[in-house]
Amino acid sequence: MRASQGNALLRIVSAAIALLSFAAETAPAEKPFGVGERLTFAIEYGFIKAGTAELRVSRGEREDEWMLSSRAWTNSFFDVLFKVRDEIRSTVDANTMESLRFEKRLQEGKFRDTEIVVFDRERDLAVYAGGKEVPLEPGARDILASFYSLRRQRLLIGERIPLVYHSSKKNWAIHVDVGAVETVKVPAGTFRCFVIEPNLKSVGVFRQTGRLRIWITADERRMPVKLESKVVFGAFEAVLTEYQ
Repeated sequence: MRASQGNALLRIVSAAIALLSFAAETAPAEKPFGVGERLTFAIEYGFIKAGTAELRVSRGEREDEWMLSSRAWTNSFFDVLFKVRDEIRSTVDANTMESLRFEKRLQEGKFRDTEIVVFDRERDLAVYAGGKEVPLEPGARDILASFYSLRRQRLLIGERIPLVYHSSKKNWAIHVDVGAVETVKVPAGTFRCFVIEPNLKSVGVFRQTGRLRIWITADERRMPVKLESKVVFGAFEAVLTEYQ
């Protein structure tokens, strides 16, 4: 694998959990997850395990807040090619899943990026560290709040869900197509899942990653168990290894 391909692959690895993150304009009161949930994924390129990613739900500082967090890191072998240590945290309203605060700290090879955003819901503004204010479009959430909001929706085969999420001082308009129900086997078990396909062509690093598909359990948890990205030099997967 050429160095340029390795770098491109690990850029995808580092952002794997972000691919699971899409916003719902409104969400029902249903709560298929809660404090204490932890999902762990193996990041694989063919038969090679490249790294690990994790999603967690924990209590926030206030009683009506949750802390959503994701981490992604490469293993010792891929550290030599392109070391990744990414962490994202989102503080949300536990009832509405609206973003209240977002923190992103990325370490990908020599690249570093830190972003802190406060979501001012009274003024409909995203306020960045340094004072820059960006208007929020209706329904816009950060990427983690977006994903958990989607999990509160009941999915229907054939529907197209228009979504907006806020990142990098922009509101991104995308959509997610809900496909057929399939049974998939991953290290954590065998699950009956909806196959959803996000349209991310306009979203930063994902413009050239090819087709993406995500398997979400067709039950009350609507838990992500597998992600597949087909790119020009092969197929990349994130598979669920543990959950609680």
